[in-house]
Amino acid sequence: MASTVCGWCGDRTHMTMVTDLYQLPEGLWPTKGYSATPDRDLPVWMAAFRCPNENCQRLSIGWAPLHRAKMGPTKDLFLREQLNWEPTQIRRPAFPDVPKEIADTASEAHACLSIGAARGAVALARAVVEATAKAKGITMHGIAPKIAAMREQDIISPLTEQTSHQIRKDGNSIAHGDIGEELMSLDDAAAILEFMDALLDEVFQRPAKLTRLSERGTQQAPGGSADGATPVQGGADFSTPH
Repeated sequence: MASTVCGWCGDRTHMTMVTDLYQLPEGLWPTKGYSATPDRDLPVWMAAFRCPNENCQRLSIGWAPLHRAKMGPTKDLFLREQLNWEPTQIRRPAFPDVPKEIADTASEAHACLSIGAARGAVALARAVVEATAKAKGITMHGIAPKIAAMREQDIISPLTEQTSHQIRKDGNSIAHGDIGEELMSLDDAAAILEFMDALLDEVFQRPAKLTRLSERGTQQAPGGSADGATPVQGGADFSTPH
């Protein structure tokens, strides 16, 4: 599929194919098993794509091996594949108000997504949900009861509880080996990471931001601090000129 993180600008976008398909020489196709013989059933196709971001517009290369047994026009099959991309930008967003171990894991989940490792991203997102509950002192066995307890203690909203269970379900299917024949798409994994980010924002980042704003408002209140201390002298004089 042509949805990816642009390796140039870092935007999550749907690339536009701008060239015809090009088939790599047979010697560069995947090999059969442990041999060095190219697998004649897996020709590799590639094409150039343009990023639609008006501030980018740069070209990237998308490529994938297509099994000869698949039916349909080559271009249609190609655009339905999970494409590999060059260049690749590894995205590692920071979560400064989140406990370090959880923040590092969430950042790593985004790094997985940026290189196309959708299942790895979702598995790490599941770990983030459970670790978030533990950070709030919720330690009973099982991730589902932990999510329910976060809601019962009003740590998360009903909607965040619902999306956290979606992360749990998709993460469990990977962690327990129930992967099935369908690969998880990058779009689905991106949605799961948005749920994860929303959870971290609700539990850690938004309260920290509001606390800082509240403290700043107290310090700047007229007449000095909330405890009645005398304001610090000095600074600009805004009195009416004589």
